Amino acid sequence: MKYSIYITLSLVLLACFSSGNKQDTKATKSDTSVLFVAPYKVDCVGVGPMNCLLVKREINQQWENFYSPIKGFQHEAGISYKIKVKTRKKKNIPADASSLAYELIEIIESHPYNPNTQVLHDIWGVVEVMGENPLKSNCEQTIEINLADSIAMGKGGCNNYRGEISILENSNRIKFKNILASRRTCPHQSLENKYIQTLNQVDAYFRFNQNLYLLHNDTVIIKCKRMD
Repeated sequence: MKYSIYITLSLVLLACFSSGNKQDTKATKSDTSVLFVAPYKVDCVGVGPMNCLLVKREINQQWENFYSPIKGFQHEAGISYKIKVKTRKKKNIPADASSLAYELIEIIESHPYNPNTQVLHDIWGVVEVMGENPLKSNCEQTIEINLADSIAMGKGGCNNYRGEISILENSNRIKFKNILASRRTCPHQSLENKYIQTLNQVDAYFRFNQNLYLLHNDTVIIKCKRMD
């Protein structure tokens, strides 16, 4: 009888011990996932103004802002990535902070951004030039890119402009040149001059979702949004 009681107690203790170990394992378990990372960061607002990675989990999804750092991952402008990350839940989370922590496991792929040039062929509304939004001053600026004729045209404010574009194959390099505009005096002439001058500095582009960013030395200098 005593022997049977001893065996029963041993089995109960073993079950409790095993259950406790399972709970501990679950508490420390981390998940892994694959992320596609865009070649350029974008301005975003988390706990404050910051630069965010753009990521997606499937190649055909839309890009989304990624507000958390990824431990061990160094992003290089102009490079597209496919990475595997480890995700774990954080404890004692500050207000407005992410509940998840991310750590790089491996870089699966990395290569220079090489988009299909057809992503440029559209009409774009300018929403920012060197950090300034012309629309706040009721100054409408647009750019239409015609790849078939290698020209760009649009509104600088109240004047129309037209110029040539040259695109380097197998890259995201682009140049605007020989830009000519009509000569009406505009209420916001300084904004128009600034836009044309900035357009002449563009040396690269990046299209994501319905946005087009024009860059100089890997820095965004003109932001555009696709017009319906």
